[in-house]
Amino acid sequence: MSDKPLPIVKDTTGLSRGYRFQWRLQYLGFSIFGPADQLPFRSPFEKLKRERALRVLRAHETNGTEAPQDVVDASREL
Repeated sequence: MSDKPLPIVKDTTGLSRGYRFQWRLQYLGFSIFGPADQLPFRSPFEKLKRERALRVLRAHETNGTEAPQDVVDASREL
């Protein structure tokens, strides 16, 4: 596990508008009301980023397309 925070995956394959809105709202909520800074493997921000990357990776697998490398790297951390 790396101490470096994951980037937010820009690829939106398989992510509905509702999911993206809810994800951003949750991310904003964590930034305002969430816990203090934690190690990356315990951070709720990192958990949200990994879940999003895993969802995009599964959508690429379902479509039969190749996911970008940043998506693969972010989903491996989960």
